[in-house]
Amino acid sequence: MARLPSIIAMILALSLMAPALATVHYIMPNYTWQLNHTISSGPGGGLPLPQLPANSSTSTPVSNPITNSTSNFYTSSPFSYYNYNQERIKVRPEGWQGPAVTYDNNSLSVYGERIMLYSGEFHYFRLPRSPELWCDVLAKIKAMGFNAVSIYVPWMMLEPLRGEWDEVGWFDLDLFIGFAQTNGLYVIARPGPYINGEVTGGGLPGWLQRTTPTLRTADLEFLQAAENYVVRVANFMAKWQVDNGGPVILYQVENEYSMSTDSYKGFPDNGYMQWLIEKAKNASITIPIINNDAWPAGNSRPGIGVGEVDIYGHDLYPFGLDCSAKDWPENATYTDLWSKHIGMSPGTPYTIPEVPGGAYDTWGSVGYDECVKLFDDVQARVLFKNSYAAGVKVFNVYMIFGGTNWGNLGNPYVYTSYDYGAAIAEDRTIGRPKYSELKLQANFFKVTPGYLAAMPFENMTEGIVGFQMNSTDDKLVATQLTGDFGTFYVIRHRDYRQTDDVAFSLKLPTASGRWHLPARSANFVLSGRDSKLLVTDYPFGGFFMTYCSAEILTWNSYNKTTIVIYGNIGEYHELRFTHPWADPILESSGVNLFADINTTAAQWTIGPDRQWAVINNYVYMHFENRKSAYKYWTVDLVPAYSEGASSIIVYGGYLIRSAAETWLEGGITTGLILMGDFNETTTLEIMNVPLLARTLTVNSDPVNYTVNEHGNWVVTIDYKSADNTGTPDLVTGLEWNYRDCLPEIQSDYDDSGWLRSVLMTNNTDTAPAYTPTSLYGSDYGFHTGVLVFRGHFQAARVKAALNLYTQGGRGFAVSVWLNDQFLYSFDGNLGTEGNDTLYYLPDLEVNYDNLVNYNLTILVDNMGLEENLIVGANRMKSPRGIMNYGIFDETVHNIVMPIDWKLTGNWKGEYYADKVRGPLNEGGLFAERMGYHLPGAPLSGDTSKNPFKDGLDKPGVGFWSAKLTINWDRIYDTPLSFVFQETDESKRAANGCRAWLYVNGYQFGRYIPKFGPQNEFHVPDGIIYTNGTENHIAIAMWAPNEGGAKLPWLSLKSGHPVRSTRIWPGDMNSFVAESYYDGREGSY
Repeated sequence: MARLPSIIAMILALSLMAPALATVHYIMPNYTWQLNHTISSGPGGGLPLPQLPANSSTSTPVSNPITNSTSNFYTSSPFSYYNYNQERIKVRPEGWQGPAVTYDNNSLSVYGERIMLYSGEFHYFRLPRSPELWCDVLAKIKAMGFNAVSIYVPWMMLEPLRGEWDEVGWFDLDLFIGFAQTNGLYVIARPGPYINGEVTGGGLPGWLQRTTPTLRTADLEFLQAAENYVVRVANFMAKWQVDNGGPVILYQVENEYSMSTDSYKGFPDNGYMQWLIEKAKNASITIPIINNDAWPAGNSRPGIGVGEVDIYGHDLYPFGLDCSAKDWPENATYTDLWSKHIGMSPGTPYTIPEVPGGAYDTWGSVGYDECVKLFDDVQARVLFKNSYAAGVKVFNVYMIFGGTNWGNLGNPYVYTSYDYGAAIAEDRTIGRPKYSELKLQANFFKVTPGYLAAMPFENMTEGIVGFQMNSTDDKLVATQLTGDFGTFYVIRHRDYRQTDDVAFSLKLPTASGRWHLPARSANFVLSGRDSKLLVTDYPFGGFFMTYCSAEILTWNSYNKTTIVIYGNIGEYHELRFTHPWADPILESSGVNLFADINTTAAQWTIGPDRQWAVINNYVYMHFENRKSAYKYWTVDLVPAYSEGASSIIVYGGYLIRSAAETWLEGGITTGLILMGDFNETTTLEIMNVPLLARTLTVNSDPVNYTVNEHGNWVVTIDYKSADNTGTPDLVTGLEWNYRDCLPEIQSDYDDSGWLRSVLMTNNTDTAPAYTPTSLYGSDYGFHTGVLVFRGHFQAARVKAALNLYTQGGRGFAVSVWLNDQFLYSFDGNLGTEGNDTLYYLPDLEVNYDNLVNYNLTILVDNMGLEENLIVGANRMKSPRGIMNYGIFDETVHNIVMPIDWKLTGNWKGEYYADKVRGPLNEGGLFAERMGYHLPGAPLSGDTSKNPFKDGLDKPGVGFWSAKLTINWDRIYDTPLSFVFQETDESKRAANGCRAWLYVNGYQFGRYIPKFGPQNEFHVPDGIIYTNGTENHIAIAMWAPNEGGAKLPWLSLKSGHPVRSTRIWPGDMNSFVAESYYDGREGSY
């Protein structure tokens, strides 16, 4: 404090000197690199080439320090279009010897510094085409206070053809992991080979259906099949691990390797786990190897020998994953998590690789709005704090952003949206209260290193020495965690479903004695379905919080100490903290303060307005209700020489992405730059501003600010609303061009290019062969989307019956034509994955002198391959296609006519043509094989049939395409979705149909109105263009039943525009090249 006058004098001197000093500079990241991708200029012109800011120089290739690849590094200021890294991944200190990442029974350490790994799951492959949007989501995760992101890696996308490796365009993991590092996030790599994740095959490639081994075991054939992927992905992650300067901090082998069939006697196959571990270590993986047991069963735990991982972890899903549940299940919060952990893995930090950030929803269920309600901010408070009570130090929320099951990505149970009810919605918005609730929790741990060494005392309330809690009817319990830097208490309901408020009082042991609380009220109150994480002897900014009955969000001690404390409206609270002042000056608003020698106490009741207290003009306490606390952001600063400011606290704003300082030659700070997003006119209060800062820039615009009575900067940001809501009428405003998408039923259709059914299946362990040759799609390289079969036979009987057993997964459909005559359809049932039907054929024409040829055309909808969670069941190998068939005589006893079969699926199968959109985007519909869904494809010119007004008047498949142009203001991030306007009448007119929506070639909607619940399909920016570039929109509709079908009317729905500083598609050289219709020579 004695130096303060001299510092003020320096500020005044600098103010006078500033015009004479050198130009203001920006503190920049030490690298912000992107791989150099080209941009196609195909039909329609594509997106415009990225333009550098006017004041920037042209980018020049540099060598990436990790990959040694040539990259582009913008030499200009990044602030106009990139939220640069807020907090650098720690770099190796000079002279450091040994591994970068170590651990003990308390926590992980990076270069000797303990960290709590607070992570969110984000599947990059569920947000395709625009890596710029990866940056946006990663920045939003970082802004929550998280320090890590967890990823699966999809084997089926990277090795769709055995022995090949497709890591091009947006599949390029270098981009994603580089962006994570640039955003200051560690990466938990979880490459499998099995990932589950509600993806087709659980991530296993479809060609495994042609192999014979038991999957996910040490069966030599499976190890040979997996080796290419396992070695490649381990080598890749090794170059990005922390030891090599990258962000990859943990490496998980396998996924939920926890269960098998009763008949499989080799489980757990520790030899298989050991093989995976050795492959990782042979690839120079030096970071800790972890697992995620599906529950705390002890599989692969340290100490078992063969197959043991370094750090044992288990998933925690006590609420289940049923979004249709009307309430939380009984007895689902576990109180023995810590004792189980130390009983299985006492030498490692308690690790939960998956805790529910929501749940997936299924066909025919309730929709993600219900998931959001069930897995809400209240659930996060109760469930997550129960995990903190158990001392968790590696914590991953699954999912933090769900994304989309676009392009046949999902398994048979899930529909297109994978929103998951996550904190960050599928459209990347962050308006759900859960986002803000997790921000409160994660930011607490950011400023609470004492938790990292604190150990739980699991005997709960009655066994804690010196602690006593009295609550109404003994309805509450507490868990204590003790350490050298603070003691922590998790207060929660004994019945966690309790909805009533419960009064309680405490006797708290502290370093300064035992305190009976509350001191000036009868009781505290714990709201129904709530939990609190309270502290005693808690250090903050050179002071000690003796006790606090409310929760701490964050604190900052740069140039003054600011601490933010919160609770629910109506709650009464007390705190006491120690300080060096014998007779401090006290100021407050809505708070009662009581000072003693070196101690100040506060009592307050939380109200709807903000409350505060100031102690000796140095400690600034903000007492907030929960909704007000949700508006806080703690933002890391790039260090400014000896200035020493490491972060600031900001109140207000939709999203504060980053903060940086401006400085003069010689390293003297002159100003502050904020980058953020705004969805309304907003007042910001900026706390703990760098002491020498004088100017404020928000989103590249210099702004004027005032200084309030607490010394905080206050500025109002004008939202400047945009008209990003106008969208054309999709039904009448577009010219829909129609094509028949089922030419295969015509007599003159040429199927000479199709594959003939000549193979014998190897998949006999899962589906014994009942047919002379295999009619399983995967035996011929077709693993995704609709399968089409043509069966040629010659009539030998007038009267005959067709028996057909087909399989496509839960909710699949099948339709059958004899020549161009419709025979029958099965339009789906969520209770079965197959259909066995006997159908009497119309009388056949028989001519023994000149046999009459007939053609069967059969469509089978592959809903995705099964997952393979249970070892020994080999469910992933459950075939898709025709399982059995026969043309029988009228007695249905004798097969009387053989059939010569051909089949097709996606164009070129495993040698798929569209390398940009990947191996799963297309199925076997005629329009898909021909590429008519791609941008630049010719329109048919037939506008006589509108898919919504006319549809199809008989069973068949129709394909419609149209051009759509949207021209919105690019600085506004506006969610956009296609909505089928369902009514009772329109659902009847849909008549069991199913449809696929394509946007610029990407299949972004699988619509089955019979099942639901999804009728709204979000399409991200970069898939759909909103900058005036023409979009190619297409719809395929399969009408399975007599009378045909019409689709419900389709509309565009725009969300609230957010004035955003995110990177826009085309702004960076990482922009992924587009692919266009090229005629597809040889397609049929």
